[in-house]
Order: sequence, then C-alpha cells, then structure tokens
Amino acid sequence: MRYSSTIQLAEIERYVHRNGFSEPYHKVTFDLISEGIPTSQISVWVHPAYPDDELIRVAQTFAWSRLIDFSEVASKGTFSENEIQALWEQVKPAEFIPR
Repeated sequence: MRYSSTIQLAEIERYVHRNGFSEPYHKVTFDLISEGIPTSQISVWVHPAYPDDELIRVAQTFAWSRLIDFSEVASKGTFSENEIQALWEQVKPAEFIPR
C-alpha cells in the first residue's frame, strides 16, 4: 500500500530565536504530502553560517536525516504489505467505495 508522496517547501523563517541557543537560526518548514492522509509538516533549524543559496538544500538534508530516523523507529513491528492487504480484505466493509 504505497501512495505517491512529496515534500514541498512551506516556509522559511529567518533569524528566529531557537530555545536553548543564544544566536538566531533559520527555521525551515516542509509540507509532507501523501495521497490519502492529511498534510504533515517537519521543521528543521539551519545555522545562518550556511550559504544562503544552499539554505533549502541544507534544510532538506537535515529533514531527510530525521525522516530516515522516524522511518526506522516506525517500522518496528509493522505488517508487511502483503499482510496488511490480506488483513484489509478480511475487514473491509462490503459497501467500501474507494475515492
């Protein structure tokens, strides 16, 4: 059950206060868009010493790293795609109409 997904830049907040740090950071927020579920967001902090023309790429790298970590944690104890499909076939309503 894989659906198309994308990551899209949502907002860049420059030179904002970051708790626990004395100097301001850039806060970069991405929308995580996947068919069939509400859009989620991930925000990462980028030190302003990084080149401005690489800000989005640096932020994407940080987001990617965090998402890999989340993926590994979330995958523990999950069903395989075949198992979840078989379970769905057992429980889906007779009147189920996919969009």
